[in-house]
Amino acid sequence: MSRVVALISLCLIITNVAAQDLSSTPPKSENQSCSALMQLNLEGGPEGPALITSAHLVDVPASGLEQWPISTSGYGRMGAVTTTGIRQYCDVTGYVSPQNKFELKLPLPGDWNQNFFFRACGGFCGYLEGKLCNSALARGYASATGNGGHDSALGFDGIWAANAPELQEDFGWRSNHVVTVIAKAITVHYYGKPIKHSYMAGNSKGGQAALLEAQRFPEDFDGLMPSAPAYEYTARNTIAAAWSAQAVSDGHGGSVLDAAAVQAIHKSVLQHCGAQAGVEEGLVTDPPSCKWKPEMILCPSGRTSLECLNPRQVDAVTRLMKAPTNSKGEVLYAYPYLPGTETQWEGWNYPGVPSPGYPPRFANMDLPGQYLKYLVDEKMREKGDALSFDFDRDSASLDRARRIYDASSVDLRAFKARGGKILMWHGWADAAVVATSSIGYYEAVTKFMGGRKQTEDFFRLFLVPGVHHGGGGPGLTDFDALTALENWVEKGELPEKLIACHSVNAELGRCRPVFRYPILAHYSGEGDPKQASSFVAFDPSQR
Repeated sequence: MSRVVALISLCLIITNVAAQDLSSTPPKSENQSCSALMQLNLEGGPEGPALITSAHLVDVPASGLEQWPISTSGYGRMGAVTTTGIRQYCDVTGYVSPQNKFELKLPLPGDWNQNFFFRACGGFCGYLEGKLCNSALARGYASATGNGGHDSALGFDGIWAANAPELQEDFGWRSNHVVTVIAKAITVHYYGKPIKHSYMAGNSKGGQAALLEAQRFPEDFDGLMPSAPAYEYTARNTIAAAWSAQAVSDGHGGSVLDAAAVQAIHKSVLQHCGAQAGVEEGLVTDPPSCKWKPEMILCPSGRTSLECLNPRQVDAVTRLMKAPTNSKGEVLYAYPYLPGTETQWEGWNYPGVPSPGYPPRFANMDLPGQYLKYLVDEKMREKGDALSFDFDRDSASLDRARRIYDASSVDLRAFKARGGKILMWHGWADAAVVATSSIGYYEAVTKFMGGRKQTEDFFRLFLVPGVHHGGGGPGLTDFDALTALENWVEKGELPEKLIACHSVNAELGRCRPVFRYPILAHYSGEGDPKQASSFVAFDPSQR
């Protein structure tokens, strides 16, 4: 009898184990549906020819989906991993002629939210990083990204563009559009259902790409989330960068600024402007109204100290905070550095330390040479660098580049007419693309569209204190702009504010509302200043 009981028990154990194995293995149809995408003929499709080079199922780790870069803001709580209910997805890679590589991550049919998401690359692109898809994949999106139309080294490598006008055009404006069209076609084929809503996000060059979609291809997306858009891409990478490099140059390839000087600047800036919202926050919350000047911390004559700046450093910072001009005094780029951006000057206005995947860089010194020599003209220029840049001659030679790379059109009527929505955000501490540039674009659109009311019903801007270029920084880096955009597109809920927080060691710290531009948040005078509920809206235009 005991043997019979033992045998029955063993059979039950084996049955349970087998059942567990079967439950963790997708039905054959899922494997087949994914791998069958390899047979999909995209040679004659719209915006093709295109080719799928791989398609296979991928298991999601129990810990969640890894993010890249981990400092990206706008998707909720920041971190290296995003938790999700997605357990598997079909990973598809391919390219659209000539070199527009893409990766598309398709959740299993039961997990798909019936929406499409595209995340654009940044910098000079040239990389295909599937982790850029994961913030949206975690929510159930069919999520895609691309390489910007070429392969290159990470960072500001422009050599790929030398004597390659077709690649220049792809990078400037075409690549994200053709990849979107092809990725959508694959998505519809895989699920056998139409896409309900399409979204796009991107930072810096990716933000420029999102605005460009609204301007050139208004039918591609229903919702756009550009952050820190480098829409005047040419002027930022040449005129503004060269102006900054010449301002800080020590004459030997380095900078008169360093970490100690910047620390002294930041300490002084906070003493003067660290409580603009009515309570001490350790942040510059309204940089344009901050009246800090570098001469406030000029070292006494004949003395040096880590707490003050020498005369050369004062001159350098003074120039950084003035707009570039030509010999006639005409402003060439209207967005100089602001107080509060100094927390990100490392790597831009003086050499930075290496970061994962990137060499150490001095970006404002490096950018003009790469851009002028390789990206500006059809044929490679023999000369071009930051320190020899002529603000009369060289500035006048950039018309072709502006046509290809800039996204400065303010005519968004077609995008608005088909119901499109734009939620744009920018960090006030951004030293790569200063946040006032987004104000400049938004105000120009407002004027063209006929006023604030006619603009706010489809386009809103949010300026987040203390946030660097697309994320990171000492400020309010945790906020969920994507959900706000989704609710606007799908439910008609106007985004009046974002709740932005700062986490310390993964623990939630202070929070406050970030109201739509031009509304500011001020401390009410009551309640815990670390709680968002203690702040009220203040409209500076009503002063």
